[in-house]
Amino acid sequence: MTPDRLRDIASELLRTDAPFVLLADDLVAPSAALTPITSDTNASTALLVRPAQSNGNVRVRHHVVMSVGSDFHEVTGADAVMVGALVIGTENLEHASRAFVELADAIDAGAIDAGAIDAGAIDAGVMGGTVEAFDVDSKSVEADVLQGALFNLAVVALVRAGISMRAIEMVDVPWWRSPEDVVAAKAAVAAVSPDRVAGLQANRVDDGFYSTFVVRKLSKPLTSLALRLGLAPNSITLISFAVGLGAAVAFAAGTQWWLIVGALLLQLSLIIDCVDGEVARATRRFSALGAWLDASTDRVKEFAAYAGLAVGAATHHGENIWPIAIILIVLVTTRHMADYDFSRVQRLREARVEPRLITEVTDGGNAGGWSVASTMERSAQLNRRNAVRWAKRAIHLPIGERWLILSVVAAILGARAALIALLVCALIAFVYVTSGRILRTLTWRGAAPDAASVLLARQADAGPVASLLARGMSDAGWKELWSGPWAWVIPTALRFTELALIAVLALAVTPSLMIFGFIWMAIIAFHHYDVLYRALNQRSVPRWLTWAGLGWDGRSLLLMLAAGLGLLGVVLPVGCFVWAMLLVVIASVQWLVSMRNSQ
Repeated sequence: MTPDRLRDIASELLRTDAPFVLLADDLVAPSAALTPITSDTNASTALLVRPAQSNGNVRVRHHVVMSVGSDFHEVTGADAVMVGALVIGTENLEHASRAFVELADAIDAGAIDAGAIDAGAIDAGVMGGTVEAFDVDSKSVEADVLQGALFNLAVVALVRAGISMRAIEMVDVPWWRSPEDVVAAKAAVAAVSPDRVAGLQANRVDDGFYSTFVVRKLSKPLTSLALRLGLAPNSITLISFAVGLGAAVAFAAGTQWWLIVGALLLQLSLIIDCVDGEVARATRRFSALGAWLDASTDRVKEFAAYAGLAVGAATHHGENIWPIAIILIVLVTTRHMADYDFSRVQRLREARVEPRLITEVTDGGNAGGWSVASTMERSAQLNRRNAVRWAKRAIHLPIGERWLILSVVAAILGARAALIALLVCALIAFVYVTSGRILRTLTWRGAAPDAASVLLARQADAGPVASLLARGMSDAGWKELWSGPWAWVIPTALRFTELALIAVLALAVTPSLMIFGFIWMAIIAFHHYDVLYRALNQRSVPRWLTWAGLGWDGRSLLLMLAAGLGLLGVVLPVGCFVWAMLLVVIASVQWLVSMRNSQ
């Protein structure tokens, strides 16, 4: 009986402490294409989907499954179709067990018509190589197979139970659910080699225009070489880092030919930087360490490129472009902080899945708290147009476009023109992106989910002074501060305040020490990225480290006091050394050790 089958799986979920995979028995697909679901031992709950222009049965927003349809349940605004594979993360095993029992009870009570489902009709042979290639007896993950229609109902049950489920897009390979010609379908699947699937999975789906259509084309041969050599993603990241620093050194040489060499090396670093991600996706070798290393080295390379261009302009042309480099750090860092925080808060607010009765046929459409707001619907419709989607990505000015501007303009027009061009483009991108975010935030109501509040509060970077002042706030007041619609602005505003103060002092008070102002700013920017990446990984900087670094408030007060006493000439150079040791070296070692201990 169908209800008994669901209860058996519910019991299995309570007996395991590993991610649990569910597969539809009518799925015919290359087993390698299912690895995003079947091979990640640290997987969170996720559903494999493919885009659908029509006849979809899944609505996805911000990469989260918002609603699912079945033979019994309707779905509004569907833009994807479920493939027939999902993984239940360890954090949701108990919750999913209850959802399946509730579904079984509803079927028993006749509230859901399951007459078309025959739980005894499972024929694993229909799946061809899928089950055989995936070791269902693996000790790292467990798996089970459900009849196709029952699988769809099970997914509905999970979403209606309020479980947040990521939507992972399967690569574009032949696949079927209940094919009319099973033999032909299996033959088409068998014709797709695992190497072909791995190559497709190496692609990143949300890259910018330049990275997608140029850089990724150049990185593919290097990715194939790296896979043959068995290079680890982190090793490739370090190679890219070294090449990027080489680009900065070439820029610092200052002559036209060295600027061309620097431009080529910067592009090579970008290409290799794509390789580490492609290797990680192809081999499913993901880690918090890898994400931190990749992101932090990107920031160091970019700041080093600014510095190299400024040094070269000064030594060979007598031009002082340090002010432009300093302003760029303020702008780019502030923009990045807003990017990460707004995107995460937006997803938590707009892709929040609220519980809904499994016995209701409709999903609420555009009415009620569980629905999709009209602004989201319009945005999603616009993004389905290729021209609009790629134009928006280019205007956002991701790293590929930024480094393209630096490279091309530096090689042709020189260092000053390169930094000015990047500054102008970055300002345009900042105004465009910020305007859109302000308009989007105006549509938000109520408090943000706790996860959003915690993410933002972890970025307070409050030293002894700010911490003392915060003691005057009640717990309710503190929570309200970080949970309001505009709370995502707070970390960005704090970062801007500290960096802008350094910029003003370096440019207006001690222009002769502008280089030390740049170094101080670059170190502090690195520290704030470190704070951000830890928060994104649900970690906080240890209090002793924050207080040793004085927090944003202590460092700002120190600089203002030094400026008032005429001691900036001493404080800036000494501070650069101290902060480099504490906020870069010691902080990085502490982060790496803590991640290793948590594994």
